[in-house]
Amino acid sequence: MSAWRTVLVTKPCRLSMKNLQLLYEPKGEQSISVPLEDITVIVLENNQASMSVALLSMCAEKNIALFTCDNYHMPNGIFTPYHQHSRLSQVAHLQHSMKLPLKKQIWQKIITQKITNQSQLLEYFSKDNLQLEILTDKVKSGDSENLEALAARRYWAILFDNFRRDQKSYGPRNIALNYGYAILRGAVARSLVSYGLLPVFGVFHSSELNAYNLADDMIEPLRPMVDMIVKKLELEDELDVELGISVKSALLNVLVMQMRLDSQSVTVLNVCDVMAHSFVSAIKYNDVTKLKLPSIV
Repeated sequence: MSAWRTVLVTKPCRLSMKNLQLLYEPKGEQSISVPLEDITVIVLENNQASMSVALLSMCAEKNIALFTCDNYHMPNGIFTPYHQHSRLSQVAHLQHSMKLPLKKQIWQKIITQKITNQSQLLEYFSKDNLQLEILTDKVKSGDSENLEALAARRYWAILFDNFRRDQKSYGPRNIALNYGYAILRGAVARSLVSYGLLPVFGVFHSSELNAYNLADDMIEPLRPMVDMIVKKLELEDELDVELGISVKSALLNVLVMQMRLDSQSVTVLNVCDVMAHSFVSAIKYNDVTKLKLPSIV
């Protein structure tokens, strides 16, 4: 059975390991233990939480993604396992030697699927998706005409009624989107590392200041899953600037939501693993058709 739990730490506490279990000891409250094999993600939101080195080391062994948060309780750092894959050197050399034509083909496929998923999400909310649907078969190699940006402008305006996405805005909608994307990005990075890939080398994103370029590439088709949660929260009038625990819990649950992959329903966490594994196959055989990307159920 694969790991599935996400642990959100919001109170001052001590975190340690005992008998291969996470031991959570909040100040003045009863301790709680959770089997480490059940955990995929730990989010440390409270800066008064302390953690033992033994637990930190075991997080690496168990491939648990560990997030830290800033003073605004937004994820600002991630600890991922190092050298988990037995063929790290081989995969890294394959990744680093990727040819430009393959990179462009992969990016074309990623953006096509992202726009398709955005279109499907609009349909899910009974919105007019024709403006995006007509773009899904027009994306060229490397998205040379930047249809991703065109689709995004149309998508945000339709999904959230003339909304313009600005990740630096402090409105509740943008804050919730940023939080959800950060969690999703960490899950993608976790899977990439577990298959021997180096997240710093992307196919489209290539900033020398970004340690997660490849994660920022591979996250694109998954983003609409976070958008779905934020839209539902807004419809239920639960969004606020503070992002309460219930809202954060809903956003963390993106990792166990279902998507469609190879005609099957699988969780977003499993999707991340399949994408990483198939990406290795794509670069190994120089064949973009090996890359598997999900659609919205």
